[in-house]
Amino acid sequence: MQNTKRKSGAVRREEIAVAALRIIGERGIASLTTSTLAEEVGVTTGALFRHFKSREAILQEAARHALAKIESTFPDPTLPPLERLLALAENRVRIVGADPGVAWVLRSEQAYLSLPPDAVAQLRDLVRRSKGFVLTALRDGSADGTIRTDIAPETLFVPVMGTIHALIGMAGIHATAGRTRGSSTARVLAALAILLAPTDRVPGDSDPIQPEC
Repeated sequence: MQNTKRKSGAVRREEIAVAALRIIGERGIASLTTSTLAEEVGVTTGALFRHFKSREAILQEAARHALAKIESTFPDPTLPPLERLLALAENRVRIVGADPGVAWVLRSEQAYLSLPPDAVAQLRDLVRRSKGFVLTALRDGSADGTIRTDIAPETLFVPVMGTIHALIGMAGIHATAGRTRGSSTARVLAALAILLAPTDRVPGDSDPIQPEC
């Protein structure tokens, strides 16, 4: 017998949000129209607006879904500093790298121009907290001797975040997301760990290298 049970409103709303992110990630924000979204979900355009009052409301829910996935990448803040950083990196590549729409929200400047103001404010807050998380781990590691001290944490922040974003954006990363052990991702993160490790090769100046103003 055919299952004719209707999907709940919450399930359908999530389907629409996920489909919107999929369209944005694969085809770009300009491709997100009511007709393309309805076709992607398999409903009529009228059905879309039984669940959302506007395109902006759809984008708001899509952003909420994406930000929740990014939020889940923060590891336990009580982990040792280097382990904390590598866990954040691996989680971001595995979760964000597997979903082009979520990656668009986190990495694209278009997100700040296209998402509703409330979503942009939440995105800015998440980015701020991500920066704080990385800097705190770097400072903690510098203080306990598990991360190099010859380069200031504020400077090390750049290669750490650059590595994460480069891995997310690497061609083909979506095909290998979730299989970081033995993959190019694992090798790059191992190299990052070497970069961050304490070293006796201190520059000529005895003071740590400070970021340029």
